[in-house]
Amino acid sequence: MQSYPLLTTPDSKMYVEPLSDRSRLIWQRGEHALIGVSAGNGYFNQDRLTALMEWAEDSFAKVDVVYVDTHIDSMLIADGRVPESAVRSVKATLKDVRRRIRRALERLGPEAARFRVRALSEIMELPIYRTVEKRTDRAIEEDEEFSSICETMVHEIVQHRPGGSSDVTAEQVHAGLSYLKAEAPLFVDSPSIFGVSTSVLLYHTRTPVSQHLAQQTTGFCAAQGQAYVVVRPPSLAASET
Repeated sequence: MQSYPLLTTPDSKMYVEPLSDRSRLIWQRGEHALIGVSAGNGYFNQDRLTALMEWAEDSFAKVDVVYVDTHIDSMLIADGRVPESAVRSVKATLKDVRRRIRRALERLGPEAARFRVRALSEIMELPIYRTVEKRTDRAIEEDEEFSSICETMVHEIVQHRPGGSSDVTAEQVHAGLSYLKAEAPLFVDSPSIFGVSTSVLLYHTRTPVSQHLAQQTTGFCAAQGQAYVVVRPPSLAASET
């Protein structure tokens, strides 16, 4: 897999790695990017989120920012939290992530107009999302290879949560799969969901699903205009090599 490690922008340097040749070509078109922000993920502190948005603003004509607000309480309850505590925690977490997104956009000034910010629950109400969701859910049920990839990712999600361990319970797997199913349509066909011909899903690390779909050409595949690019500060990239 080829790397494209230091793309320089006026404000920052970022490590950039398309996950396939097609992803590289779509990224270079610069039409649209999707930034997914996992609420409660310690990676997305204010500085990293701001740097990512500044890079995206310089690289794409349009950017959608989607923060995950679904199934977080279910994950906490599966971890052993009582429902009332889980609800309070989710409320505080979402308030914090919205604040960080707002502050990052404020730094962009007038250029922030090209960014749309929505919760995943809002996206899930779109008819086109529901169409992609049906196809994705069917693949998770019927496509053995894709189902296995999703199972691997669910275990990674659970194990990398705060306090996570290698001992994953059935309740955690169920909650993790619900969480993944809600996000999966964005991996599969964000061009259709956001009304563009090509779209680049930006994330700070490779995931089993993005790596699989980036390379997949038979069976259950992503949309033709779908791309995947890893973007993160070079200091973090160096620590993983």
